[in-house]
Amino acid sequence: MKPRQIVVNILLLAAFVGLGMYCYNEGKAYDILIDNAAFSHEGTTYEAYEAILVTVDGEGEPLYLVEGDRGAATISGKKHVILVEELDIDDNVEKSHKVSFKNKEMRGKVVNVVPLVNGKLPGWSYPLK
Repeated sequence: MKPRQIVVNILLLAAFVGLGMYCYNEGKAYDILIDNAAFSHEGTTYEAYEAILVTVDGEGEPLYLVEGDRGAATISGKKHVILVEELDIDDNVEKSHKVSFKNKEMRGKVVNVVPLVNGKLPGWSYPLK
């Protein structure tokens, strides 16, 4: 083999390895838990929603969570959008909140929608205890 051909083969191999790593990171799925729990921050208490529907990335069945409830969802990719719909007594949508976040912003596998919807307060994502 000529030196030029060796360099081309090494570059092709590096390109395929890079493409493989990119596809792995983009397609990797994570299971997360979604909480609807009361939250306190700097002396202010944010009450949990009485009933909400939570949709993650617009995929799958929405999670129906009542006050203090927890559900599970699967996310893939690096950027996500959570749609939280507050429900009234008749289960009609009263208000909608759409919040986006990235994997690198998460501190754990649990997401509490109460601080997330109220301006991404510290502690909206935390490890499972």
